[in-house]
Amino acid sequence: MSDIFHSSCYTSRTSGYKYRTLSTNTGDRRSRDSREDSAYERKFRELRKAILTRVNKEVNQTHKARHTILDKFTKLDAKIDSMLELQNTVALLRQDLIAAGNSIMDILSKVDRIEGYNSRSEMMSFQSQMTNLRVQARSIAEEKEEQDSIVTHI
Repeated sequence: MSDIFHSSCYTSRTSGYKYRTLSTNTGDRRSRDSREDSAYERKFRELRKAILTRVNKEVNQTHKARHTILDKFTKLDAKIDSMLELQNTVALLRQDLIAAGNSIMDILSKVDRIEGYNSRSEMMSFQSQMTNLRVQARSIAEEKEEQDSIVTHI
């Protein structure tokens, strides 16, 4: 196994002379790879940071928009509730107004009946007064006749 390792690590430039390649040197290749990796990694880190920054910005804007929308929904819900309460209040006031109107109509019909009874009784009392006056006039006339007849008889 060591022969395979050594033969892959050493190359011959000239016959009889073997030297180590850069891959077997003590860090030259690594430092070059690490520089390349660091450049690539740095670019990836920059891209990752830019992407994460954008994503975080979008997430924050989305949260703000969601919060704003929820606030607007809350305000709208409160307005709808107040409108429903107002509608219920108006409906109750209409019912009370209708009940008051019905009560007034009942009172007016009772007043009309009472006035009808009063006018009838007034007419009856007027008629009865007229009748009484006629009766009294007849009785006065009869008494006068009786007095005249008594006077004529004497």
